[in-house]
Amino acid sequence: MPPTTAGASRTGAYGRYALVYDLVWRAAPYDRFVDLCLEAATAQGTNVRRVVVAACGTGNAAIELAGRGLRVTGFDLSPAMLARAAVKVRAAGHRVGLVLGDLRAVPLREGCADLVLALNSSLNYLLDPAEVEAALRHLGRVAAPGGTVVVEPLSARFVYDGWEPGRHVDRDGLRLDASYSVEGDLLVERLRWSLGGVEETETYHQRFYSDAEVEALLGAAGLRLAERRPMWPAIPTKPARGRTLWVTRARC
Repeated sequence: MPPTTAGASRTGAYGRYALVYDLVWRAAPYDRFVDLCLEAATAQGTNVRRVVVAACGTGNAAIELAGRGLRVTGFDLSPAMLARAAVKVRAAGHRVGLVLGDLRAVPLREGCADLVLALNSSLNYLLDPAEVEAALRHLGRVAAPGGTVVVEPLSARFVYDGWEPGRHVDRDGLRLDASYSVEGDLLVERLRWSLGGVEETETYHQRFYSDAEVEALLGAAGLRLAERRPMWPAIPTKPARGRTLWVTRARC
């Protein structure tokens, strides 16, 4: 998941927020997210048996994939998020490999996956284009020949097409207020929440990359864009609006 505050941190990411992350996003349709990714891979002729989920967070997509009989490995920069994922994997009775690792230096061997996923704007927490290129190059490296790499960069359209400048949650003992603002090419996310009598605040930054910039970074990393697959209306829920899967193949 994303690095802390304005820069990229190799030691912490979504640490305190890991405690409430699943309460905030419990209704997200991860099954449909996975459907779209698998459909995209099938459309590219990829026979998916092994999947790598980059920036896997608390493991929602990884667990969904494992439940479909696939061999899944997830990695994340946040030890706290991985700890939550491990608990959920055990409870679900699935086998998912969980590894502490950075998008900029993916700790997996070359060609180990048929499908590689980097969802939920994880690339946008890398504020330097050179880091994004390095991450994309690593994702392409772990894709096997004939494999598919699907990334979901944050689009500026998501901010301006029906987005809400705040998010509020008040349930299960959690009260969360999130506010968003656009500062140049950065989206600033400010979180304040309380749970069990403990109050926390954190701030995260994401950088917008235009479609042209994303396509150029993909090319520089050796990935060939095959298609852009909108989440809406295939997923007819509000969070899917403005979100797009970029489906790529590694150049031989």
